[in-house]
Amino acid sequence: MSNPPKDELEVIFLSLIGAVAGIYLFVTGFRELKAKRIIQNTPTSKINTGAVGTNVEVKGRVIAEKDKMVRAPISGKPCALYHIEIQKWKRNRQSGFNRNRSLTHIGDQRGRWVTVARYFSDDGFYIDDDSGANAMVLVEGATVNRNGGTSDYECSSSEFSTMTPALYQSLDQNKKKIRSFKLKDSAWLFSNNYRFREWCFVPGEQVYVLGHAGSNLKLARPKKAGVKFFLKAKEAIRKNKDLQKRFDTNKDGKLDYYELEHGAQLLAEKLSAKYSKQKLEELASKTKMVFKKEDGFPFIISNRHEEDLVSNIGTWATVKIWGGPVLTVASVVYICSYYFK
Repeated sequence: MSNPPKDELEVIFLSLIGAVAGIYLFVTGFRELKAKRIIQNTPTSKINTGAVGTNVEVKGRVIAEKDKMVRAPISGKPCALYHIEIQKWKRNRQSGFNRNRSLTHIGDQRGRWVTVARYFSDDGFYIDDDSGANAMVLVEGATVNRNGGTSDYECSSSEFSTMTPALYQSLDQNKKKIRSFKLKDSAWLFSNNYRFREWCFVPGEQVYVLGHAGSNLKLARPKKAGVKFFLKAKEAIRKNKDLQKRFDTNKDGKLDYYELEHGAQLLAEKLSAKYSKQKLEELASKTKMVFKKEDGFPFIISNRHEEDLVSNIGTWATVKIWGGPVLTVASVVYICSYYFK
């Protein structure tokens, strides 16, 4: 049998990926179906009476001090915590390429957005359900299932240096969490289109949390915020050319007074604590349980009503359980049809 053409080799390779992806979808579908059943079978508990060391389901409002909130990098909204999802546009091979097509019309091409990385602005937040106790939610590893709109920012990888300073800074500060994504300008010929999608958790927002509830953790004392951090941030910008370029919003090659002040304020906010010492001590003294990722336990954070959440998870689980095998079988049939034709 002669060697297959290059185009056919690529299709065979994609078919192999499709076969593996189908198995992955099938397995994750069953995991989500299991999570759905756990949600249905776990009664909602009050934080002060929940059984520590087991699966616990609670509902409460997000707590944050007004003067300690972070500012979301895309929307500019003050919030307790924001979640950034980085998506890359994957064009179908048949869609062609039009270098004059704007990013706002990218949806007209045949392709899809694929999530390549995600991160949170902070370790987590506190919730209170008026039961006399509160819970700390450490969001790393959680499945975030949110209802409501997002704030999006689209950009080509050849134009990363021109994105808004706040988003650039956020991505740069979290680069260790997003190693699958590189914040570096690419050549125009090798550029890709990216979408940065933002969700915010705002103070007072009602959230649903299901996960393993551990006992209270020993919490580190926050650093004192104030002029010291502002001056430290300003000095760092003066000494670092990359920081100067980042906060040079008008791109004239130099930082003016307002650009330096704005950049120093952004850095100082990151250096300062999320909660004041007094507030943290108050929260810690009332913290009954801590939610964090534990192997073998589902960990879900959502602002949806429980019925809506169950329906959403169930729908996607069904799609994956049935769609995964279909994708795998179709991929295997194509490969077999080529080698046994």
